[in-house]
Amino acid sequence: MYHAYGHYVIKNVELWTEREVIAQCDLEILDGRIRAIENNISVPKSAHLIDGHGWTLLPAGVDPQVHLRVPGQAEKETAGTGLLAALRGGIAAVLSMPNTKPTIDSVEVCEAAVLELEEAEHLTGVKAYLTGSISQSLKGKAATPYKELARWGVRAFTDDGLGVVDDQLMRSAFQASAETGLPILQHAEFPGHGGVLAAGPLQEKLGIIAYPAAAEADMVARDINLLKDYPKARYHVLHVSAQETLELVSAAKEQGLQVTCEVTPHHLWFSSDEIRDNCTAFKMNPPLRGKSDRQALRRGLADGIIDFVATDHAPHEASAKGQSFKTSAFGTTGLETSLRVLLTLVREGVMSPERLVQVFSSQPARFLGIDQEIGDISPDRPMAAVLVNRRSSGVVTDDDLRELATARAQKI
Repeated sequence: MYHAYGHYVIKNVELWTEREVIAQCDLEILDGRIRAIENNISVPKSAHLIDGHGWTLLPAGVDPQVHLRVPGQAEKETAGTGLLAALRGGIAAVLSMPNTKPTIDSVEVCEAAVLELEEAEHLTGVKAYLTGSISQSLKGKAATPYKELARWGVRAFTDDGLGVVDDQLMRSAFQASAETGLPILQHAEFPGHGGVLAAGPLQEKLGIIAYPAAAEADMVARDINLLKDYPKARYHVLHVSAQETLELVSAAKEQGLQVTCEVTPHHLWFSSDEIRDNCTAFKMNPPLRGKSDRQALRRGLADGIIDFVATDHAPHEASAKGQSFKTSAFGTTGLETSLRVLLTLVREGVMSPERLVQVFSSQPARFLGIDQEIGDISPDRPMAAVLVNRRSSGVVTDDDLRELATARAQKI
């Protein structure tokens, strides 16, 4: 990823933006800003030359759902391993979720998180933004000080990891959104279903209760009904997994409500048919569903019902993932592999290069209000971009994931 200072010229590169694909061009970058995008730019003696032949340049990514585990959960993730993983995945900014220890439910905890993130941000160049929780200590009862957190600078409110069950608490969140302009991010899941895997071969083999799509869709339906009383509120559905949810979101958008949603790379790539019984990395919340749901998610991403991609990157220590799907922690990683999934979907014709840029970079940047810094490659803008070898392909293994290697090294 290039977010560089000094004088650079990139020659003969393919350029992708949300507007167009330019098969070959040159870029001149001076002190972190794009000076020119033209053909045949001469290379001054003071400039560093980068040969872009065979490479694609596109805006760096923005991931608006990441569990950095900061503060207080260094056994799962550190600021350093998380932001290094983002850098490796071509991502320049992340939004960190508040299910930390302590919960990000006060300005004091926000300040502690910033101190913990500061060095890693400086070393990687990746910016980490914070969410505030909807409820105190994620207990789903008392509301957090929304306005105080908004004044401090959180970018959204969420109890991610837990759905907000109480109607009145959800109403208070929507009222806060209407007043602050910040979105409410809902982990849509009514509790009590008892499932850990969606219906599929492994769930049947293990003889365990299926995690139903209704647990997600019913909460989204409830939320949209409440949202009608708060037309200025912004409501965002995290990690959509089911076709039923997409239908609800589509109908809400047609009604003019401020509803958005996202999908993870793992829900775009895998289905419940492909879960290996010896790999608990496949246990995540919401779960992988059937092939028809996966196809609906791909269509929804391509046609715009789904607004962007977010990884729900949620690492755990090896002991927490364990060997049993019944007892393993929910969560998997995604920062280093998200762009690879999207590039493959472009190669397969699922979506266009321009749409990839929208869902990977420009639309999440606009969602977080950072689109003046990230999301486009054009003259007079900051240079925040990633160079991709479009000819590369292959299977990703643990050895390819720098985050895992770094985490192992820290434990030695």
